[in-house]
Amino acid sequence: MINNWTEEELNILKEHYPSRGSRFVAELVNHSQKSVASKAKKLGLSRIPVWSEDEIKFLKKNYKKKGPGYVSEKLGKGRISVMAKAALMGIRYDGVRPWEKWEDNYLCRHYDNRKKSSIARTLKRSIPSVMGRAKFLNLLGTRSELWSEEDKDLLKKLYPDRKISLQEIANKLHRTRYAVMLQAQYLGISRPQHDHEWTRKENNYLKKNFNKKSYSEIAKNLGVTQSAVQHQASRLGLKLREKGRPWTEKEKEFVIQNYKKLPTKEIAKRINRSVNAIITIVGPLGVSAGRPQPWSPEDKEYLIKNYGRVSLGEISDLLGRSVIAVTGMAIKLNLSKKRKKL
Repeated sequence: MINNWTEEELNILKEHYPSRGSRFVAELVNHSQKSVASKAKKLGLSRIPVWSEDEIKFLKKNYKKKGPGYVSEKLGKGRISVMAKAALMGIRYDGVRPWEKWEDNYLCRHYDNRKKSSIARTLKRSIPSVMGRAKFLNLLGTRSELWSEEDKDLLKKLYPDRKISLQEIANKLHRTRYAVMLQAQYLGISRPQHDHEWTRKENNYLKKNFNKKSYSEIAKNLGVTQSAVQHQASRLGLKLREKGRPWTEKEKEFVIQNYKKLPTKEIAKRINRSVNAIITIVGPLGVSAGRPQPWSPEDKEYLIKNYGRVSLGEISDLLGRSVIAVTGMAIKLNLSKKRKKL
């Protein structure tokens, strides 16, 4: 059945397609991304280059002295986008806070055994800053500094396949997930939101077992990703599993005594709890690290663009926030993982 375009949808297409593209428009109208691209072509609409020559000139002239915040505000681009472009062009900001000796020591000790987002939070620095310093200190091992054509071709082949996790792709390329995502964005490669058509048999299996088995177990049995299972459970309106076992006074006391002294993962392991459970309980126990980190406009912009397309775990790692924090902000912004039916 032909799904005709309404006047309102055409106005949305004309307003947003040149600057935001077909994927963004498809989220706002009752049409697929392919339909949006086709309609835009018929109307003679074209995408505005991500970075124009004038914008690049402005970046070269002002980034070194005035920094990413100034350039981001003047060009109307996200701070992360500006920093990534500057890094690709080899431009550095003179006003960056210098690294102290204790920070270098901390980075050397934990670069291989902690997430970059965790290190960034501890040092109160951005993830690109942490990775840049790691490169300066030669902590990246034997990984090549530049992407070879072979690496790019392999990334183009693997990245669109959601059956292959980002971590698996990163392992094959001997790079971090953040580096993989950044290079994919630079090459204009995207991962489809959903590439698995759920059968009635699979849906019945999910309904029967979602409250008995973990999502990872269900994903393994069905041959899909854990993220796919989470999304399908949400679309089917399946409630989360029953709340975990109650906290004992002994467990709470252990958390109080060891939080900030032992790694959160180690605390979770010793009392047989998940890391998220530890993060959730420290607030009520009064031993949390302090007030939540405010959401910057750039963080919100990234969440709006990628929620539903990138897994919560990947968004959490990149933004240096918990999955709960990401989900909470998504609710506040009225974001939904569900696509409108054609």
